[in-house]
Amino acid sequence: MQTIPASKQISASFHGMMPILPTAITAGGELDEASQRRVVQYCLQCGAVAIGHFGIASEYHKIAKTDRPRLTQIILDEVSGRVPVFIGVTSPSTEISIEYARQAEEMGASLIMASLPDRQLPDADGAFEFYQSLAKSTSLPIIIQDTPTTSSLLTPELILKMHREIKGILYVKAEGKTFIQKTATLLAADEGISVIGGAGGKHLIHLLRLGVTSFMTGTEALDLHSAAVTSYLRGEADGAARIYYEQILPYLTFYLDYSEELLKWILCERGVIDCARVLDPPAGAPMEAVEREELQWVLERIGWRKMADRR
Repeated sequence: MQTIPASKQISASFHGMMPILPTAITAGGELDEASQRRVVQYCLQCGAVAIGHFGIASEYHKIAKTDRPRLTQIILDEVSGRVPVFIGVTSPSTEISIEYARQAEEMGASLIMASLPDRQLPDADGAFEFYQSLAKSTSLPIIIQDTPTTSSLLTPELILKMHREIKGILYVKAEGKTFIQKTATLLAADEGISVIGGAGGKHLIHLLRLGVTSFMTGTEALDLHSAAVTSYLRGEADGAARIYYEQILPYLTFYLDYSEELLKWILCERGVIDCARVLDPPAGAPMEAVEREELQWVLERIGWRKMADRR
């Protein structure tokens, strides 16, 4: 089992929520620094044990390269060392991902997270070479980000091989069609790789039952996701299940179909950010008015509330 450099002051496994932040922008499309800082504070108030950016929820593929340092600095400044910060470095090429990884380390990030190059998937050997090259470029621990696109390529066997043979491969965020089985296989191997839950919170309660202790889900309703995870980890499985089935799952019915749009819309409705606009171009057609009305009804029923702090 590998160990993380002590200087990074992070655990080999996390216990709690590791939210990936959205990228807050104004109605005119400019970065909204005040809202971005409020998102960080909101996550900390909800008990986040780590905070990340430049993931799918951040619309990383639509962020200007020149905006990355500014966003990274805003997050690092606002977190101010209270929890580890992980930075996504997924890009179209190995070279760009290496550049992003080095930048993240130089700026003070604690970890990096990377999916395979997002334009042309390599084969298994190419996947190994990608993560090996990335690990050689930085001393930061690496989170392998599995996705529905890479799920069939990043098998449990390949993930475990990379964990054993590549220094720094310590975590995997398992997603894709078979992520429950993949999670069970990785945990049963008991080789020390930490599995982080994702998929927007889908099957969160089942991943907890399998032994997963950390999740990159629920930024839009982090208080609810955190309550479920915290309850389970302190031995209150029935309470966690009630939160999941009675409060989380009802809104996920709508959310998972419109996650890009609804992440910011819900945070805007909660008073965390000022504008619900997504980066151009949008991922798909907007939610229909009748669906939004039904979602509002669900949110009111599950105890959804505005956040009080507007620093």
